[in-house]
Amino acid sequence: MSQAETLSAGPFSFAPSRRGALRRLLGSEIGMVFRRRRNLALLAVLAGVGTVFALSDRSDREAREKARQTALVATLRAKLKRIQAPHRGAARDLKPPAGATDAELLVARKALVTAVEHRITADARARAQAGELDGPIRSTFCGPILKSKTAIPDDEVLSKHIGRYDCVAIKRHVIAQQGEKVAELGHAFVAALNFDTYTYTWCRNTPAQGERGVALVFVRLERACLAAKGKALGTGYAALPGEQNESR
Repeated sequence: MSQAETLSAGPFSFAPSRRGALRRLLGSEIGMVFRRRRNLALLAVLAGVGTVFALSDRSDREAREKARQTALVATLRAKLKRIQAPHRGAARDLKPPAGATDAELLVARKALVTAVEHRITADARARAQAGELDGPIRSTFCGPILKSKTAIPDDEVLSKHIGRYDCVAIKRHVIAQQGEKVAELGHAFVAALNFDTYTYTWCRNTPAQGERGVALVFVRLERACLAAKGKALGTGYAALPGEQNESR
C-alpha cells in the first residue's frame, strides 16, 4: 500500500474505507448517547409533572373532604338542636288548692309527674311514627337525675319548687333471671317540673352525633330542659345548692 492510500492517525493508520466505518460507528454511538440523555430528561420531566398532578389531586381530595365534613357537622348540629328543642306543657287543673295538706300536696305533685310521663310517651310515639326513633314505645318512666337507689324524687321533697327528672321512653323492660325488673331499654328524655305553677318542660336527650362510630357533634341541652341555673360543665350544667337530689 502506498503512502497516498493511507491516513495517519497517531500511531495507527487506517485505510479510507475503514475511516468511514469508524465515523459511522462513532456517530451511531454519539447519537445513542444523546437519545438516551434526551429520553432520561423527558422521563424526569414527566415524573415531575406526575408528582405535581398527584400533589394537586391529593390537595383537591383533602379540600373536598374538609368541605364535606364541614357540611356534615353543620347538618348534624342543626338536627340535634331540632331534636333536643324544649317542649312545654301545663296541668294546672292538678294544682291543689291553698291550704292543702302535705299528703294532698304529695299526691298532686306525683300526679304532675305522671302527666309529664304521659306527654313524653305521646311525644316519643309521634317521633317513632315520623322515623326519628325506633319503637314501639310502651310507656315512660321519670326518676331522679341522681343514679342511686337512695335518691329521692323531687316531687317527694315538699321544699323543692322545681323537680328535675331523668326520663326514659320505654321500649322494653330488662328482666333478671329471678324475674325482677332491673332496667328499662328505650330513649332518653329529661324534664323540669314547676310545682308552684304546675307547668313543665321536657326535651329529648340525645348522644353526640357522628359517622362510622366517630362523634362529630355535641349539642348541650338548653337550660330550660332542666331549669338549670349553674354554669355549663362537662356535657351539662353545674348543680347549684338545692338542685341536687336528696338521698334517703
